[in-house]
Amino acid sequence: MSESKRVDPIQGEILHEYDGILEADNKLPNWWLITFFGGIVAAGIYWGWYETYQISPNPNALYAAEVMARAGDFAEPTPELLEAASADPAVVRTGRSTFEAQCVVCHGSRAEGLVGPNLTDAAWIHGGAPMTVLVTIRGGVLTRGMPAWGEQLPPRVLLAVTAYVLSVRNTEVTGGRPPEGELSERE
Repeated sequence: MSESKRVDPIQGEILHEYDGILEADNKLPNWWLITFFGGIVAAGIYWGWYETYQISPNPNALYAAEVMARAGDFAEPTPELLEAASADPAVVRTGRSTFEAQCVVCHGSRAEGLVGPNLTDAAWIHGGAPMTVLVTIRGGVLTRGMPAWGEQLPPRVLLAVTAYVLSVRNTEVTGGRPPEGELSERE
């Protein structure tokens, strides 16, 4: 028994029919194929340019830099500003250099905690919300031996140190002090 091929004047050769629905195997339009494969190539270039090789700063870093530029020295930090600062590599580097100069004696070179608490875990004695961390750094904790840095460091440096501390949070550096305080989420 020979099977004849069905042809529809609009769809072309019909391959299947199921419940009255005709299925044809049509060639995709070239504009659609170019758009599809162009999107894949563009995504690969974007990923390589911004994420893998970091030839230019990615949009998140640009946003963080813009937020930092608009903050000024006298602006009161907000949780959004602190989160943006913790995503900006330049601010985190500044904070790390200040941390290495002032804080390593108690918190260790990797913030793993020596005399002071471990800053790389999820447990925080005084709270781990961005504004709480800033207030702790600014006002100190004299009962535990931490000096108040608010009078000694300019506001931008306080913000940078806070950004660094937020950036090392939950990195779980080995060899540090055990967790102290309550588990805290970024708020």
